[in-house]
Amino acid sequence: MSNLRALALLTCWCLLMVGGPAAALDPSRSVAQFHHTAWTVNEGAPGQVTALAQTPDGYLWLGTEIGLYRFDGARFTRFMAPDGSAFPATSVSTLHASADGALWVGFRYGGISVIKGPRLRHFSAADGLPTSTVYRIAEDAEGRLWAATFTGPAFFDGQHWARPTPAMAYPGHQARTLFTDRQGSLWIATEDAIVVLRRGAKAFATVPGRVGRVSQITQSPDGAIWIAEADGGIRPLQGEGAPAPSAGLLFDRDGVLWATTLGSGLLRYPAGGTAERMERFQRADGLSSDYLQPLLEDREGNLWVGSSRGLDRFRHANLAVVPMPEGAQDFSIAADGAHLLVGTRNQPLQRVATAARQPLGLASTITAMQRDSRGTLWLAGHEGLWRKVGEQFHKVTALPVAARSGVQAMAITSDGAVWLSLNTPGLHRFHQGRWTQVSGRDGLPAGDSPLVMHVDASDRLWLGFARGVVAVLANGQFSTPWTGEPLRVGNVTALHEDGGGMWIGGERGLARVHGGQLRNVMPAVREDFRGISGIVADATGDLWFNGARGVLHVRQADVPALFDGPGAPRYEKYDALDGLPGVAAQFRPLPTAARSQDGRLWFATTSGVVSVHPRQIRRNTIAPPVEILSVEADGASLPFSSGGIALPADTRNLRIGFTALSLSMPERVRFRYRLQGFDGDWIETSERSAIYNAPGSGHYVFRVMASNNDGVWNEAGDQLVVLIAPNYWETAWFRMLCVVLVVGVLWVAYLLRLKQVAARIRARLDERHRERERIARELHDTLLQSTQGLILRLDATSRKLAGDHPVRRELESAMGIAERVAAEGRERVRGLRGHSRQSRDLGTALLDVREDIAMRELPAVRLLVEGAQRPLQQCAWEEAYMIGREALLNAFRHAGATSVEVSLIYSRQVFRLRIRDDGIGFMPDAIVREGHWGLEGMRERAARAGGALAVRSGPPHRGTQIELQIPGSLAWTPTRSPGALAWLLDRIRPAPRA
Repeated sequence: MSNLRALALLTCWCLLMVGGPAAALDPSRSVAQFHHTAWTVNEGAPGQVTALAQTPDGYLWLGTEIGLYRFDGARFTRFMAPDGSAFPATSVSTLHASADGALWVGFRYGGISVIKGPRLRHFSAADGLPTSTVYRIAEDAEGRLWAATFTGPAFFDGQHWARPTPAMAYPGHQARTLFTDRQGSLWIATEDAIVVLRRGAKAFATVPGRVGRVSQITQSPDGAIWIAEADGGIRPLQGEGAPAPSAGLLFDRDGVLWATTLGSGLLRYPAGGTAERMERFQRADGLSSDYLQPLLEDREGNLWVGSSRGLDRFRHANLAVVPMPEGAQDFSIAADGAHLLVGTRNQPLQRVATAARQPLGLASTITAMQRDSRGTLWLAGHEGLWRKVGEQFHKVTALPVAARSGVQAMAITSDGAVWLSLNTPGLHRFHQGRWTQVSGRDGLPAGDSPLVMHVDASDRLWLGFARGVVAVLANGQFSTPWTGEPLRVGNVTALHEDGGGMWIGGERGLARVHGGQLRNVMPAVREDFRGISGIVADATGDLWFNGARGVLHVRQADVPALFDGPGAPRYEKYDALDGLPGVAAQFRPLPTAARSQDGRLWFATTSGVVSVHPRQIRRNTIAPPVEILSVEADGASLPFSSGGIALPADTRNLRIGFTALSLSMPERVRFRYRLQGFDGDWIETSERSAIYNAPGSGHYVFRVMASNNDGVWNEAGDQLVVLIAPNYWETAWFRMLCVVLVVGVLWVAYLLRLKQVAARIRARLDERHRERERIARELHDTLLQSTQGLILRLDATSRKLAGDHPVRRELESAMGIAERVAAEGRERVRGLRGHSRQSRDLGTALLDVREDIAMRELPAVRLLVEGAQRPLQQCAWEEAYMIGREALLNAFRHAGATSVEVSLIYSRQVFRLRIRDDGIGFMPDAIVREGHWGLEGMRERAARAGGALAVRSGPPHRGTQIELQIPGSLAWTPTRSPGALAWLLDRIRPAPRA
């Protein structure tokens, strides 16, 4: 067991200790008034139960002749050793649950085994244990374990078994049974005597007196030792008792003595009682068998009996069945002081208490009883009308019809008039010695007799009919003095007035008239409140309803919630599990609920009468231990341990079985479970398993908690870690591979896209180069040739003039200008044809711009280089050169600068070209507005190179700065060609033109 499960078990045990022991069986009741359940082989129980024990985890263990079983209240399970090992024998003779949680198992043919958690250990003769039947196992005050065997006692020293030492002076050769009393003394029955090892004593002492074959020793509440003799009877060790051969003895928590017999059933002796008051419960009463052996009282106060045919349980029932004559039927009830009067169809009138009844001197059939405003009890049946005077019943009159007729309902108004509803049909009024039939009145349904009648505090007579009709007689008129919802209760079978108004119960539901408004209970609870035929309030004002689904208890504060008020509807339901026989009568006699002067409530059903005192209802305060039992995956049962289980991939169907150890009412145990990582909320159920379809791979934690029959929850519960292996497509490596493949596909798509873009760019560049070549050819063939011809013409003309002729000097000057224009044109043509100056350093090329300016005085030009120089791509070099050249020409021609600084900045991320002068400056926007487009052209060139141009010019004589920035990825020429990317870039980059 894992630490988590061990902690959960410890928590459950602490809850049991905090909750304290549950109440025992009520000693004031008879055996027949307890709730009895029998399990035989037909219900899955093993036969021939020879021993019983309950371990701290709540399990009930059964030793049988065919092996060891455990019972959780719902299922009998044969114990199989976790390691697959077998017990030394199958016939179990005794069981003992020790304080440390271990279960000791003794066998009929010798040997003892101990079960503690998942560990199982066996003891045999090799461990010092006698090789004979083990009758009983018990612990003494020092925690030492003793075993009674056919060949004498033995004790366990922690590792081995040993016989009593000679110093202990054990006198016999056998040990038929043993027992440790509340003082810690050890009592052992030898073959012909009883010996005792007192607490602290070193030797056994023989108890005076002769005994027979003792099968059981126990201790009464007053400290006396009692014995059961297989060939004698049940008696105190020092005294006489009942001559009833017994196999088992038990004093329950209230001091009541229970005894099993070998063929005569179960015996019960009241506390302090005698054999004359003994009760016997046999197979004819429902016992599984009359041959009984072990007895056990569990921690919830239930009594368990092992028999030759199975297992029996006796537990407390909050509803006590009232003893009635056999065959009695149709119960008409009315309170009579602290008792109840019960009239039936076929038995004399009875006065009953919780456990006794008394026939009264009225043999007629009574089907209706009612008290008038002065407290006088009136009774009616088919033979007439009676009035109770003292303990006598005086007949007042016969019924007003000649034919035999049953009395359906009766009411008495304040004027002394007795109203009877007969099933002839008809409504009749008896007043001042005369009968009057009431019929044909407005507000009354024609031809119907009321099913139920009630006189309210205002002396109004309420009459409930079939088919959901209610009429109220006030001031001589019948009416329905309310508004609101239509009445939806069907046949009206109950009327009850309280401070909140008039309650109306019927076969289909419940309604209330309050403040002149009628409202039906909300649909969510209507099913539980159907078939209401009796309504009564207890001393606290709580309401009790007797209906088709059982007896319902609604606290006064919870009444509004029944009508869509604040909060969820809350009520308690008592049914067959609580001792209710049958269901509430739906026709006659009505009503089926009453309250006696002592506060006890009485309810009549189709099969009997029960009572309950609201202040004496017992609650189960013990939270049930919870355990996860099994795991099935795709139909295969799988072992699990250490609080977790690993399941294979693609597990489609997962079933987890669990249980809760509440043995009183396992039928009402509720569970909440949740598979964390799969379930969003807790799931509440009464089933003892959870089923999941295709939960998927992952890490889950299954948690389950449970409540007992009174709603006490063990929220610690139990939990199990469930690991479901992923499919290969759910693994991390597969997902990583998919990511790599997707990235690869995207990368290939990106490369293809780059290739397409590169092809388009190459096409555009080719077109651009062809256009430049065309312009270069035309410039060369037209402008440059014409200029060259002009220069030759001027040269020829100048030669005709004398050397000192003034015109010749002007012609020579013009020829110089023309030659410079021609040189500049040829340079432009070379640029258009791709013969750029990239072969030169960019800084040197920019410095050479000075030679293209025909100015006598030029500003000083300084070149600064930062960082390691790197080769630029052709496009970047050309655009940078043209931008720098334009900036320098502007500085030379227009700025009036005395110095110009050219900075080339090489970094990993960016290439910068910065040209700064100390000239007069300018306003960039004004330059554009005046029609100068050199600056705009520089920006366009910067954009073509993938960079950005920044122009800053301040006030006059503060100079101008022009800075070009090109990202390194677009500026630098790659130095390596690694793989496909370089191959692609080589094809994207345009080749230099010749």
